[in-house]
Amino acid sequence: MTLLVEDLLLLARLDAGRPLQYEQTDLVPLVIDAVSDARAAGRDHNWRLELPDEPALVSADAARLQQVLVNLFANARTHTPPGTTVTARVHRHGPWLCVDVQDDGQGIPPDLLPHVFERFARGDSSRSRSSGSTGLGLAIVQAVAAAHGGAVTVDSVPGRTVFTVHLPALAPETNWQSHSQAQHSATTWVQQAV
Repeated sequence: MTLLVEDLLLLARLDAGRPLQYEQTDLVPLVIDAVSDARAAGRDHNWRLELPDEPALVSADAARLQQVLVNLFANARTHTPPGTTVTARVHRHGPWLCVDVQDDGQGIPPDLLPHVFERFARGDSSRSRSSGSTGLGLAIVQAVAAAHGGAVTVDSVPGRTVFTVHLPALAPETNWQSHSQAQHSATTWVQQAV
């Protein structure tokens, strides 16, 4: 019950537009840490990393992005069978830094796909909060990405699902403090472009 309340409070804060704690953040160590935690929680899955050699800098609330990654990895672990390979990939796509979480599981049913980011959406109606799921994980992922001026997309076919978090990239020489104060207005563009 506590987890449900915490998730609902976070969504309420994000819905209200409460400011996040932005700082220059390198996605690479954030993803490494999240995969390490996911590996410890899901030893029956195969966890892979595909990372760039250079820093992947964004203006971000690192704690909220960590929660995004934890939610995506938990989602992959929960909705795929043992032995599934889950790959975390960081890459640049134009002005965006993207984090892909890809699995080779069974895919998302086509009738559920348009609803995966809705609050309390569940892929398996037999699951309950007692399994650790509040049904809010992907709604939180979407809300946090939007609060960072980004978006999250999903592509799923039988045998492969990819969630991609798109975040505005910072150049290494960017003054991230002034960037973090600017209004992030790229959400609409990235949703249309990807």
